[in-house]
Amino acid sequence: MQRIHTKLGNMRKVVDWVVYPVRNDGRVVIQSDSRIAAFGGPSGSIPMGKALLSKRQPSGAYFLHLSPACGATLVDLPLEVVNAAMAAMPQSGDKIGPGVFVA
Repeated sequence: MQRIHTKLGNMRKVVDWVVYPVRNDGRVVIQSDSRIAAFGGPSGSIPMGKALLSKRQPSGAYFLHLSPACGATLVDLPLEVVNAAMAAMPQSGDKIGPGVFVA
């Protein structure tokens, strides 16, 4: 898996984020050890220039933590983060793990 190094929202330190392949709905998901974030997707779900960022989860943040009911909030999304995520995003045929390829 490809990684990017950045911070979002009120994070104090730069952390490593894993970039997932783009989802069918066009949403881009990135995940660190303690947070998960999403941006893009269907029109109106997440505003342009914003990302949905989970609150810090010491035991690990997962897809369910992207829900506002679990504390996820909208934060500003710098253009350089979007560009880095798009450049690092796995493409069809890329190997992302032992014996695992992107369809």
